[in-house]
Amino acid sequence: MEGKKRYLAPVSSKSVVQIIIDRLTGAIIEGELKPGDKIPTEPELAEELQVGRNSVREAIRILVAYGVLEIRRPEGTFVCNGFSTQIINPMIYQVILQKEGSYDDLIGLRKIIENGIMTLLMEQRMSESYKAISKSCDKLLKELKREPEDVEKILEADIEFHKKVAEATENSLVMVVHDVIIQLTRASRKKTIEKVIEKGDKEYLTHKNLLEKLNGDNVNALYQAINDSYFYWKDIYK
Repeated sequence: MEGKKRYLAPVSSKSVVQIIIDRLTGAIIEGELKPGDKIPTEPELAEELQVGRNSVREAIRILVAYGVLEIRRPEGTFVCNGFSTQIINPMIYQVILQKEGSYDDLIGLRKIIENGIMTLLMEQRMSESYKAISKSCDKLLKELKREPEDVEKILEADIEFHKKVAEATENSLVMVVHDVIIQLTRASRKKTIEKVIEKGDKEYLTHKNLLEKLNGDNVNALYQAINDSYFYWKDIYK
């Protein structure tokens, strides 16, 4: 049929459910389906794609679980507006289920993401964002000076600092991936804080050196500051 949408072309029998998922997500990526758009009903999709309704139903169920689609009864099924925190969960579970060596992989992933974020911010020469990051750094310092220390509050202040850094990119995809990193490393960050306090090295947790290098123009010095900030954390489970 002339003008027929590409994602509604009949599919082959190979991994039918996955193909339907790929068609729908591909249509969203390419703008054929936009956030807030209503997708065809299950019978309509089954007829257009020439597949069984059970396959369509399973594909929609998966995309709803991932936070890509949402069902609004009785209106129908719609493309979600913006990111849902549900989309993070499959990524987290995948990492959790990895075999031996996954912690080293996580360290590498965190370095890649944070190096990229910091480099991007250095290139952007942000001013207002720097103020917000600096303010969160001051809040962290304030928590570190409290006696006795409250590890949970220090952890929240540390996470807030890193979130402000990610938010400064104004890149929604970066923030989603960064949220995954935060969730995966939360327990190890807490253990790191406890270890640092035990060793009497609270200066390590202030991020002042990192903030100073971020506001400079020497990318190698920034990378070194980021690497130094992993000194305790990288060995916490070894």
